[in-house]
Amino acid sequence: MNLADYIGRYWAGAEAIYAVIIAMTFTSVLRGYAAIDEAAYWEIIYPALFCCMAWGIADGLFYAWERRYNIRMENKIIDLSRSGQNRDDAMPLIREQLDDTILRNINYEKRMELYRNLMNYLDEVGIKRILSKRDAVNIISATFVISTVAGLAVVAPFFLVEDLKTALNISNLLGICLLFIIGYHRAYEKSTSARMIMGFGTAVIGIVIAAVTILLGG
Repeated sequence: MNLADYIGRYWAGAEAIYAVIIAMTFTSVLRGYAAIDEAAYWEIIYPALFCCMAWGIADGLFYAWERRYNIRMENKIIDLSRSGQNRDDAMPLIREQLDDTILRNINYEKRMELYRNLMNYLDEVGIKRILSKRDAVNIISATFVISTVAGLAVVAPFFLVEDLKTALNISNLLGICLLFIIGYHRAYEKSTSARMIMGFGTAVIGIVIAAVTILLGG
């Protein structure tokens, strides 16, 4: 299973976006220090990469914890739905899980009827196995790799190009291109024009977030 199978395509793509923005926020600080000593700017480049790596691990731990919690909640709802005496106790939990989804567009009476039918179907299913250690490791490893690779793509020019200004320009260009590509592939629409808009929108939002963070001293 890939990361999107565990946390969804939206959040899998967001993981790479966050890493790109983190790296761009760090490296863009160098734009005001064209004459900075080489040894000094490595104190920004390495932390940029390490921060992306740490972000990937932290996010992976959170996603694994959330996945485990969701499975436990689903099992509790299934167990209550199968219980004759405590069956009604499942309804508040079902509402908690589903009311804040597309189902909120259905009127209350029909939504409650849908939930009652759902309880009847859940009465026939088995308990899901809890998140295994292997699945947890897969999630954490995937977020770590995605964040590290995305961050490395942004800082790579500083390892390959001697001139700081040139390396920074290439780095920013790579970051913007990465944001566009990620946004393009995250779009749910199939038309090229809609995907292009999503790509440009993601790139612009990423640039704005990085700029605001820099202005605020982040």
